[in-house]
Amino acid sequence: MMKKSMQFLLVLSLAALIGGCGTVKGWFKSKKPEKPPDVMAQEGINQLKKKKYDDAIETFEKVRDRYPYSEQAMLAQIKLADSYFYKKKYDEALQAYKEFEKLHPTNKGVPYCIYRQGLCYYRQRSTIDRDQTYTFKALQEFRRLKQKYPQSEYVTKAEKYMAQCRKDLGEHEYYVAEFYFKTKRYKAALDRFQVVAQEYPDFPKQVEVKEYIDKCQKNLAEADSKPQSGFLYQITNLFDAQW
Repeated sequence: MMKKSMQFLLVLSLAALIGGCGTVKGWFKSKKPEKPPDVMAQEGINQLKKKKYDDAIETFEKVRDRYPYSEQAMLAQIKLADSYFYKKKYDEALQAYKEFEKLHPTNKGVPYCIYRQGLCYYRQRSTIDRDQTYTFKALQEFRRLKQKYPQSEYVTKAEKYMAQCRKDLGEHEYYVAEFYFKTKRYKAALDRFQVVAQEYPDFPKQVEVKEYIDKCQKNLAEADSKPQSGFLYQITNLFDAQW
């Protein structure tokens, strides 16, 4: 009886072992071999060209994470930023370009990354009647590119955007100055018009700016010659100082 039980257990063990081997073999057969980094990088580039940005982002992230010390990893970092940029995820793209510049400060791709950082800000700028923070930051990045890499092929392109940024900033100052003038806050208007005249000499409305400056100075001189209510005078100056 004991002998039969041992034989039965042996049969069960062999069956389990054979079944397990089949499972292991099947697992090895089903697992795909890892693609080399150059193949994966090319796949990502093809996806980017076809505007499959989500697929490209996923592919470039794999190359970056799985092969961090390969040449393709640096390419993947830039292309990952490009994928975000073309998807109009400018904040994500900006951080990716900044990260590449920080990690590879001497790499030949740095001028391109600085240029793209400028574009990330430029694409988010607002109309001239609104806050111009993005416009100002874009101008700063394009200037940094020109100062740090004056021979870069991207400088010529950056200069065109710089001209538009300066125009927008000048228009914004002019818009605010006119608003102050129309509301008879001549001191605040004068300050703004003088900024336009001094900091944006290529602004196309310089003739009008000069005329406004003269009018502001005339109105201020006339106001100084007339007695004013001390309380009203203080409140007006306080309000203008806050803007």
